[in-house]
Amino acid sequence: MRQWFLCSALILTPVLVWWVLLYSPLKDQRDELKAALSKDSQESALLKQRLKKLSEKKQGHPQTQETLAGISRFVVPGNSLAEGSAHTQQWIQEFLQNYDLSLQSYKGLSPSKWQEYPLSRVEFQLGANIRGLSDLLEDLEKMEKAVRIEKLSVNYRRSKENDLRVSLNLGTLIVEGLKE
Repeated sequence: MRQWFLCSALILTPVLVWWVLLYSPLKDQRDELKAALSKDSQESALLKQRLKKLSEKKQGHPQTQETLAGISRFVVPGNSLAEGSAHTQQWIQEFLQNYDLSLQSYKGLSPSKWQEYPLSRVEFQLGANIRGLSDLLEDLEKMEKAVRIEKLSVNYRRSKENDLRVSLNLGTLIVEGLKE
């Protein structure tokens, strides 16, 4: 009987040592790796979904280009406030050549902002009649540029020609990075 216990103990001792030192730690490590694999599989699925969404957005990219082109046609050419002011002054001078208005003076004003974008501002002093002022305001409305009337004041004075004295402040939106 003693031999049988001794043989059993000799056989069970290496099995228990193998179980404690090798099998149990390897089993725990295998379970941790399965959990990590499951987590990585979920992350991979999420990343594939994101990639799919981004590729769908990229396919919609031409629409974004069309929108940008539509917006850029309203922006006055120029990358600085001085260029925006110069464009506005040029437009007014070209307009005055074709209509019954006279430019008495113009000057650049301090810039302001619309949201985070700068606005160049220019003040014009004009001599006009009712028809000329009407044509100017109508042309400003039809201009399709990001130019707004900041201030408009009209004073009547009796004279043979141009019986209105008009003070017109125009603000021109400048957006850097947009090309026409």
